[in-house]
Amino acid sequence: MRALTWPYRLLGLAVAAMALQEAEAGHLGVQAGALYGRRPGFLPLLPAAAMIALWLLQIAAGASIALGYKRSWAMRAAAAATLISLTQSFFNQKLFLLLTLAAVELDPSLDAARAQLILLYVASAAFKLRDGFGSGASLAALLEQVRDRGLAPWIAVPLAAAPLLSKLALAGEALLPIALWKTPRAGVAAACAMHVAFALCLPGLWPFTLTACACALLFLPPLR
Repeated sequence: MRALTWPYRLLGLAVAAMALQEAEAGHLGVQAGALYGRRPGFLPLLPAAAMIALWLLQIAAGASIALGYKRSWAMRAAAAATLISLTQSFFNQKLFLLLTLAAVELDPSLDAARAQLILLYVASAAFKLRDGFGSGASLAALLEQVRDRGLAPWIAVPLAAAPLLSKLALAGEALLPIALWKTPRAGVAAACAMHVAFALCLPGLWPFTLTACACALLFLPPLR
């Protein structure tokens, strides 16, 4: 039987991290009308008290998932809370988290969750190739934006490294689907290393990193 302890732990941490990140970023400013939030405009904004309750629910559900306490109910609560949260602020990594929660909970074979990670890498690499990401210009612009906003990543990346790092990221996303299928242990190690590197060099990526690493661990063979 496949050991799912660590994938669940990471998913639970991702759910809690998403709520904590939004709370720390001052998202209540959207509810107060002081900030613009990327969200479906036809849906109503929740009052501040409801958002705080939603974050607390996400943190509690995430902790239950990570600790294995009433895990199935906690997965459903986390998915529902994340879906509601998407109506208040839309982020790609939040949608990826929601889809992963649904895939893991609804498909016992876990093939859907694995396929989702493969699709993520293939689509990301294809869009990067189409947009000329390998030149480093896009990453350099992102690093400048991080610097200009006064954000503080764990590791400050010099702009001169953007071309090389862009090519490495593109190569990693293109090769990881093959590695995960052909050499799962090496592929999982490479995927986790890449996502942790992303999170260390760019702010706000820890929920996505934890979700992606949880999906990657599903490729490991059953424990004997």
